[in-house]
Amino acid sequence: MSTLSFDSVFPNGIGSLACEVPLKVKKGISRRLRSKKLILVSAVCPDYARSERGFTYMAVSGGIPHIAKAHLEIVHALLARLQEWGIDLEYHVTLADTEYDLPFVMRKMVDGDPLAFLERCQSSCERIIEEASRRSLPLKTCRRFTRAFPTWFTTYHAALAEVRRELESDSSVRMNVDSNAGSRIALYQAMTSETVTHAYCREMAIRQLAQYMAWGRLAEEVFGTGAVMINHSTPNLSRVNHPFSREGKEAIPILQLAQSTMPVTGD
Repeated sequence: MSTLSFDSVFPNGIGSLACEVPLKVKKGISRRLRSKKLILVSAVCPDYARSERGFTYMAVSGGIPHIAKAHLEIVHALLARLQEWGIDLEYHVTLADTEYDLPFVMRKMVDGDPLAFLERCQSSCERIIEEASRRSLPLKTCRRFTRAFPTWFTTYHAALAEVRRELESDSSVRMNVDSNAGSRIALYQAMTSETVTHAYCREMAIRQLAQYMAWGRLAEEVFGTGAVMINHSTPNLSRVNHPFSREGKEAIPILQLAQSTMPVTGD
């Protein structure tokens, strides 16, 4: 159907919880809509502690993460429009359980017990499944990163090696990493039980770039061609479609939520 496009299906956008959708993302989603099927894949954080003002990162629980709730709201809104056009929706959620190997973070969040962290992440997946069922959302799977992607560890370490090679040869990448590290000191500090150094923040920035690269490389293998990613806004998103991840393949369209994972600061 020639009129089947992002703007025709979603003439009023996708809701106040989302950022404005760029033209290239609209085009990518439009191509998928014409197949009469849309595969949406959310990437969400664990259930980190929040106050009324925002994230505190004082602990991690096993409920529905705040960011995941926003994803479910968006998907609920999208579903109604897709059904009107006879478009089938297949939905998946991936939950980032990848901080379990950070001793400082584990010490603060779960008294140093990585297994407890993974158990809480798994519990969050189960709560998300229950909530999606309650809302009649077509959630096919909800899994932790390390379960959703069978080759996660191999791919992540390959991506990490690629980022380190770039740091050696590309000054713009070094500047980007240093900028990310500086702007996210408050986040890395909030997540640990220690005073963080610039070197620690830089390493965390490198690590997160590699995680997004690994996600972008593995998504098609697990969810098939034509997947659309949903994620909170972060500068790391540019790495989903890095050449390491997507060279020779179509870029994964990304719907960004107007949500931040940065911690509350000040009084």
